Amino acid sequence: MTAQTGTLRRWRSSVAGNGGGDSSALVASPLSPSGYNHSVYLQALREDADGSGSVGAKVNVDKDALMEQKAWEFAQSTVKQVGMYAFMMYMSGGSVHIFSIMMTFTGLYQPLMAIFNSGKAFEKFSKGTEGRVSTLGPRALYCLIQMGGLGFALYKLANIGLLPTHISDWVSGVQVPVSREYSARA
Repeated sequence: MTAQTGTLRRWRSSVAGNGGGDSSALVASPLSPSGYNHSVYLQALREDADGSGSVGAKVNVDKDALMEQKAWEFAQSTVKQVGMYAFMMYMSGGSVHIFSIMMTFTGLYQPLMAIFNSGKAFEKFSKGTEGRVSTLGPRALYCLIQMGGLGFALYKLANIGLLPTHISDWVSGVQVPVSREYSARA
């Protein structure tokens, strides 16, 4: 029984002791996680105080890069939504039914509203960055994707026959030509 207890104690490890380096640098407080090296943080603070490196600027640059990356991801995520609407419009059929008309007009309405409200959609990515994060590229991509969905909805509307694309659709607006010949009864 003592042999087993001795082997169990042999496998125990202490966070503060013999970690392969300075034990005071490994643990700054009892709440630090296992393997936390406090000396790296202290070195960064020393460099910041000397002026050779700026910890705050590095954090802001990383935050700005992250916000720009999130803006690009948001712009590209609309491909899924536009693709879903295009597939639903395709599956609704090519004849004039209430369901196909509703899907087509929803396919027209959603991209238009998304384009008009794109400023509000990308406002959250540039808020608090004082103009360091450019959302012009992601916003242009977002609007381009939405225009693709709008183009598909217009194509579907023309295929259903609700978009006036033929001359026969405009016959009611054509004036009757004035007659140049008259016939008289003799």
